[in-house]
Amino acid sequence: MRIDLVITELDTGGAEKCCAQLAQFLKNRGHRVRIIALGPRPTRPHDALILWLEKEQIETHFLGGKRWWMLPSIVSKLKGLLKRDKPDVLQSFLWHANAVSAWVAPSLGIPFFCGVRVAEPRTLRHPVDRWIAKRSTKTVCVSQGVADWCTAVEKVDANKLVVIPNGIAIPDGAAIPNGAAIPNGAAIPDGAANRTGGDVPSPAQGIDPDSHRVPLGARVLLFVGRLEHQKGIDVLVLHGKSLLDQLPEHHLVLIGNGSMRPIVDAFAMQPELQGRVHCLGHRNDVRAWMARSELLLLPTRYEGMPNVLLEAMAEGLPIVSNRVEGVAELLGEQLQSQSSAKGNWQEFFEKVKTLAQTPETRAMVGQANRERVEREFDLEKQLMRYESLWLSGSTTQG
Repeated sequence: MRIDLVITELDTGGAEKCCAQLAQFLKNRGHRVRIIALGPRPTRPHDALILWLEKEQIETHFLGGKRWWMLPSIVSKLKGLLKRDKPDVLQSFLWHANAVSAWVAPSLGIPFFCGVRVAEPRTLRHPVDRWIAKRSTKTVCVSQGVADWCTAVEKVDANKLVVIPNGIAIPDGAAIPNGAAIPNGAAIPDGAANRTGGDVPSPAQGIDPDSHRVPLGARVLLFVGRLEHQKGIDVLVLHGKSLLDQLPEHHLVLIGNGSMRPIVDAFAMQPELQGRVHCLGHRNDVRAWMARSELLLLPTRYEGMPNVLLEAMAEGLPIVSNRVEGVAELLGEQLQSQSSAKGNWQEFFEKVKTLAQTPETRAMVGQANRERVEREFDLEKQLMRYESLWLSGSTTQG
């Protein structure tokens, strides 16, 4: 098959990594595949994914869109690409790519599959989402929670929806015990060996904790994500001092960037915290930090199926998350011990304290997390579901 994957941009985010992994899988299966990004080529330090794609010799195109007023140019460029080398199937990722693809692909007679990866709370987008779904052959939802949201809130026809969860390549060998000290400069790759061939698209680096003033023996609570309101980073800032007061041996490490970075930096600089909050910004050694941590914290307000939870579970890392879309499907029987009711921040931080103070429970939960990921969320099995969907539905347009 000739398959085009259209995505809004190609920074090193969760959706972007999934798109890249799917492209690699399809190439290895003998399909002609290319990735088309609506935005410009990412620049350092956000270009790790495109460098990996180029190494894997996967064709990529950047349409250069940065602002809404560039939409006519983006549409024209996409239409030109599709006309010159018409695919058998077009799969889109993320909202803007869904909208532009829905505009262009059906008019050219190309079977179009869109992807919904988050329970979108912005109501102004809901009419557009219904229009996208009507134009698509199928709408691929990343979790049943997202599919339920689409039908209940966005009023999308349930017959248009199919659920294909995220997957992850399981790291080979036993997980490193949580909280173990990693030797200074240890080379632990960010991402496991991908069973579909090659490495997960992130550069391998070791971590140097001393360079960030995190003592090697420190007990680490880890946050990984965009520093935005959606991810609940404001809640960590609000309650972080109280949490650390109750856990005097722990440090809070925050990985990511976003519009709330100045607030987070000001929080970390409070003298009374005594250097126990560390905002590291964008990192390419997330897996190494997961291996060094005791808990992953995700106080997110809405999601689809958080990739960071999959990555943590694959490392045997316990987590504490809000019970948002996709979390119940990920955690299974360990849901109650690792999640709080959406918006119940008191329960959230009580779960953090309980797990931080009970190493036996952490070990049990972490092992259960890894076993569940191995059993239910193997990457190759999920990617094969895309291929099966297209083969069964590429000749019919909704």
